[in-house]
Amino acid sequence: MAPRKEHDWLELVATLFAAPLLELPDEQIALQMCASFGLVACSFNETAPDGVGGVRLWPADEQLGGLRGEMERWTAERAPREHPLLRYYLRTGRREPLQVADVPQAIAGARVRANWSAVGRAIGSPNQLALPLRLGPDGHRAFVLGRSDVFTPGELRLGQLLWQLLTALDRQVQEYARLTPEVDVVSGLRLTPREVAVLGLLVEGLTAAAIGRRLGIAERTVQKHLEHAYGKLGVADRLTAVLRAQHLGLLPALSRT
Repeated sequence: MAPRKEHDWLELVATLFAAPLLELPDEQIALQMCASFGLVACSFNETAPDGVGGVRLWPADEQLGGLRGEMERWTAERAPREHPLLRYYLRTGRREPLQVADVPQAIAGARVRANWSAVGRAIGSPNQLALPLRLGPDGHRAFVLGRSDVFTPGELRLGQLLWQLLTALDRQVQEYARLTPEVDVVSGLRLTPREVAVLGLLVEGLTAAAIGRRLGIAERTVQKHLEHAYGKLGVADRLTAVLRAQHLGLLPALSRT
């Protein structure tokens, strides 16, 4: 990995682990994946325990050779039977990084590989690498990296490292979400998880720009979240918003030493 790319990942990971997150910044991570691995696209696939799920793809304007809509339908309807990687995970239950080229023949034979190769070439991404963060009754979450070339041993080692880091980050997100009070306990407020996350970072004294970098969103988006939170809390400034949220139990109170 080039020094510049290594620095970018270290900086991103340090930022993400610096404070609890209510949501995984999947767009920020996916775009970094695209830059580091020379991808055509990177998707974040998510399925809830009830089976409801979806796929988010970046770059947002990538059309996959004009087949983006068709691929979304293919993923929902046919991927469990026809995608080599998904066949592997569903049959083995093993949560580990894997690229299409390394799926065992016993799971994806000649016919499955030929069919996938045709689909993959049409969208410019016949070689894909999956980094599954969750796999089981609590739902499925995975980043899928797509491009035309097979991933090299060095890139697979990097993928393994990133998989471990992102898995730990995803667990942190799960735990913090579990400990965060449900917004409905405060009648009528209906603060979104993102608004609560922004308020939580205000406690650290971060600016809107710094909060944006931490959450992987634009500064103007942070300002919009703050405007909405102020309105719901019935306040007009940052300090009062934080104090109000702490009083209601939406944010932990700062400990005094």
